[in-house]
Amino acid sequence: MMKLGGGNVSSKLWPKSSKDRLARMGGRYAVGYNDLWNFGAPKYAGDPSGYVSWLPKDECDNKRKPIRGPFSAFVKRTVKGSTLGWEYCGEYELTDDLPGVIAAHCVTHASKTAILNDILKSLSKPNGEWNESIRWWKTELKNLCTSDKRPAGPTRLKRLAVALGFKEWSNVDPDPMDTGKERQDREEKEIREKASSAAKARALGLDDEELSNICIAKRLVYFDDFYGSYSIKFVRYDEDMYNFCKEGETTKNKSNRKRHPEEPCAKADDWNAIFDQMMAENDRSTKRKRKRIR
Repeated sequence: MMKLGGGNVSSKLWPKSSKDRLARMGGRYAVGYNDLWNFGAPKYAGDPSGYVSWLPKDECDNKRKPIRGPFSAFVKRTVKGSTLGWEYCGEYELTDDLPGVIAAHCVTHASKTAILNDILKSLSKPNGEWNESIRWWKTELKNLCTSDKRPAGPTRLKRLAVALGFKEWSNVDPDPMDTGKERQDREEKEIREKASSAAKARALGLDDEELSNICIAKRLVYFDDFYGSYSIKFVRYDEDMYNFCKEGETTKNKSNRKRHPEEPCAKADDWNAIFDQMMAENDRSTKRKRKRIR
């Protein structure tokens, strides 16, 4: 584990300038992934695969496509909103340069909240980078809805839009009164319901060109196309890279509390133990929910 710093965006390129990269570790790229933005990032050092929202761009390519060669991946490890540290997971490379899309309903509430808070924080600043990003989304959504006239859908997204106050749909009940297996069957049927990107945008009210930047941001975290991702695979673990940056120790101890000057800092094994415990607690919670449904 090592403390590399942070930021309020999905990832940070380090070193930032080409000159600095050439002077450090042979000019390789190193990227730090925020685990709430990049929930598919490697879960541990040597994780065989993962998916991330951003990759370093090839500076020699006019179209700025993602680099094909290996890069060093660091992932932020958090426990209940507190940063334990940043783990070097190894050298990874792109497996497919065509970005995929993650279904928004598969993104946890915690991730959606963190992403939205970061975007709103950026929008509150005149030079915040998300001001430009939202302008790009406005153009993209307008073009999308102009070229595709299919009606709003799917039903579950329209239901969500009503529940969150994004848009009124007269023929949609935001909270049906069905229970048990009947409710479970309906929800599974609605999840399988297909709709185009333009239809999903209309369901959330993203086709409204008068929406403010903040209103667009609040809707985007529920829009599938917002969650583009690249698939990456593990190449090797570079001990030289680990040794290069391990001196930057995290400020936390193995219990995720602020450590004393003479106390050992948290290690990757400590994070793995905490992660295993969180997964076990999540499994128990899921089993309890299933019992209530039955």
